[in-house]
Amino acid sequence: MYNITPSAPASRAGRLSLKRKLGYALGSSASNFVWQMVSFYLVFFYTDVFAIPAVTVGTILLAARIFDALNDPVMGYIADQTRSRWGRFRPYLLFGAVPIAVIFVLTFSTPALSPSGKIVYAAVTYLLLGLAYTSMTVPHSALMASVTQDTNERSSLASLTMIAIYSTILVVAAATMPLVNSFSSQQTGFTVTACIYAVVAVGLYLVCFASTRELESGHVKRHRLGEELKLIAQNKPLVILLITVFVTQAANDMRTTAAIFFLKYNIGNESFFPLFMMIMILSMIAGASFTPVLGRRLGSKRNLYIIATLVTIVSGTVVLFTPYENLPAIVAAMAVSSVGIGITYVMIRSMLADMVEYGEWKTGIRGAGMIFSTYGVSNKLGYAVGGSLSAFLLASVGYVPNAIQSHEVQTLILYMVTLFPIIAGILAIGVMLFYKVDVRCYNRILREIRERNQGGAE
Repeated sequence: MYNITPSAPASRAGRLSLKRKLGYALGSSASNFVWQMVSFYLVFFYTDVFAIPAVTVGTILLAARIFDALNDPVMGYIADQTRSRWGRFRPYLLFGAVPIAVIFVLTFSTPALSPSGKIVYAAVTYLLLGLAYTSMTVPHSALMASVTQDTNERSSLASLTMIAIYSTILVVAAATMPLVNSFSSQQTGFTVTACIYAVVAVGLYLVCFASTRELESGHVKRHRLGEELKLIAQNKPLVILLITVFVTQAANDMRTTAAIFFLKYNIGNESFFPLFMMIMILSMIAGASFTPVLGRRLGSKRNLYIIATLVTIVSGTVVLFTPYENLPAIVAAMAVSSVGIGITYVMIRSMLADMVEYGEWKTGIRGAGMIFSTYGVSNKLGYAVGGSLSAFLLASVGYVPNAIQSHEVQTLILYMVTLFPIIAGILAIGVMLFYKVDVRCYNRILREIRERNQGGAE
């Protein structure tokens, strides 16, 4: 197993330099140049630029994301069985960077095709993008549990990772539409912008590969897929986290998708979108920045998650009942909500890394790839429900692109931004109350694993 001196105190096990942490975080930044472009703009791109009907867009997103989510455990298993001079997870950063960049550009291209040809093209390219994304993000996520076993270091690493992600979101949200609109047509603008982001992503993936190192390991036994699946079946805290991720991600994706519609059709100020998103993302960065300190003081990642979720619920309620004319109040409330979201994402990633040791403690199998692949499944299913449901709901109330919307459409868009996330937050808190692995429990688990491994080596 991992070669960490058993007598070393937990606070020093797998201690990371700032360079290592930043290098790892830039890998998430690379992935989010791809995925945030998809999250923010793909529905808008398909409906308003590529001229695909909204209900068809919803079907494509739902089918592709479900198929993509089912591939995550397979990718996790493959990564766990990988053996190379670069480790188990880092090779995928090296060899997968260019393929995902190419497919990303193709996804945001608009070839001259018939209406049915456009649908087929969109479905195929989006499906391939999901597969490429899985092959990069599952190994990269699993790498977090393989660079350190210190739970506080993981919170710090998760915090820097989320800051990198939010910074990338800020760039994508603020720069995309100005870049797109600087060209003669939005069709050309989206394709060129995707090219720019693709080149940046490749560079960041390679920096991540060069900057990170996996903890030294001796002989690690390969396991059958069925054996690794026990890591999920016997890991109740992980199941709790996965349910929480699903409901909140579905709501957050719906809120993200609806943001540009909300400003365009409810507020009547589409040009405010870049500044609006900048404020939201800076608020998320603020939340992520002080999360490690709050987590250490509380001694409970679960309690901090619940407090942050309550913040999002209260602030979302304020937006729900604020008139559209009072834009400053809406922005302020949503900024507070974004602080809470920033904290919750850091906590989820940190808790997931701790589930690797919990699974090893329960089953004797260390399967970081499999554990983190389940996060991908839950996350992508949440995306599938949130994104596709957004398109289906818009179609059901008679949404017409680039037109004055009815009261029913405006109300639905408001609910997508506020009410549905509020309901999801309440559900997430109810589920998270059953999560019992605090810092003290984790350190005991880690100590028992080391004692067991040391005894087996004698």
